[in-house]
Amino acid sequence: MDRSQRLRMLVLLMAVILGACTSKTEKTVSELNTLLGELRMEHAPDGRIAWWNLSAGVVDKEVVLSGEVDNPSAYEAILTEMDARFPEVKNEIRLLPEGDDGVMVNGLVNNSVIHLRAEPSSKKEMVTQARLGAPVRILKTEGGKSLIQVPDGYLGWVNTAELHVLAPGELAAYKDAEKVIFTPQYGLSYQGPDEASMPVSDLVVGNILVRLSEALGFSQVQYPDGRLAWVKSDALIPAAEVFYKIPTRENLVRTAMRFHGIPYLWGGTSSKNIDCSGLICNVYFMNGIQLPRDADMQALIGQELHTEFVDEGLEPGDLLFFGRKAEEGREESVTHVAMYIGGGEYIHSAGYQERVSINSMDSTQAHFIERYPEIFVRSVRILGEEPEGFRPIYENKFYQEIITPSE
Repeated sequence: MDRSQRLRMLVLLMAVILGACTSKTEKTVSELNTLLGELRMEHAPDGRIAWWNLSAGVVDKEVVLSGEVDNPSAYEAILTEMDARFPEVKNEIRLLPEGDDGVMVNGLVNNSVIHLRAEPSSKKEMVTQARLGAPVRILKTEGGKSLIQVPDGYLGWVNTAELHVLAPGELAAYKDAEKVIFTPQYGLSYQGPDEASMPVSDLVVGNILVRLSEALGFSQVQYPDGRLAWVKSDALIPAAEVFYKIPTRENLVRTAMRFHGIPYLWGGTSSKNIDCSGLICNVYFMNGIQLPRDADMQALIGQELHTEFVDEGLEPGDLLFFGRKAEEGREESVTHVAMYIGGGEYIHSAGYQERVSINSMDSTQAHFIERYPEIFVRSVRILGEEPEGFRPIYENKFYQEIITPSE
């Protein structure tokens, strides 16, 4: 065999070895991705409320697993499976929050309303909102944006400047402080106890502030970042009156009617602009109940009443869901929710009307919506039902961090 033949044989041998290695590497990546898919379905099936950002790939001929999760049980399950099935894979996954010390709440919302987006850009879809004083979990911060989780479990990116990051000891001080909740749909705080003084900020229903003192019919309040302001005292109630409120049908309707006419906004959960499920969340929150964020989540809690569009047996406060019923080979899809208010009527925030409005279930009425019976999925009752999938505010794991036992 001459030199050229030996060289060709060497090249061929190297190609075979490299091909075998590549084939093995690709197989490992494929098997690892399959495992990740199975674990995600078990530990983080809903990306709206669970962070799962993992990927397997090849770096310098080595298989590497990288990314982040926010669920400790998911993190431990991944480590266990990796050790047992893929000990050769380089593991670079992280558990969020970064530097986690086991604290559920590490920040507070610092503006009247902040927007949570699907990605860390102000140009991306707004998925939900959070209100002033709400306790949040900051998972990570990148370039002026923070990934946070809010009390209903929703995840999203916000401007870091709209948060107050809690230093050690601040959470305990906030928990012990006299917290009050703003009750009008919209208003202002002022630099002095006088509506003619300079505004400090706007406020919306559900905003949480700390009360320091009272004078001249005003309360001096403190924002999470320490700013001081004055708010008319009759616009505030002790936070305990909301956190521990026992809802009634009459109060649910009374609260809902105050949102009438407010403009519709996809992702909105405030009295500035609001979407269908955001309206329901607000109404129930101001009556002591923390509901899941979206209509399809809300449709799975409480007691099912009807699967037909009828008002028989309905009571004020019951929820009506719309979308598409499950059929053979096609899953149910819930896309809209309304609240029954009595007399065959319901209130909802509808995109096609661009505002919160009242409509009828009676086809003889002018405010009947013809297509709604066709897309009706079910009616559900929350009041009086076992709290599966929803909780009184004082039992919510985020709010528990800011509520004192005396409240």
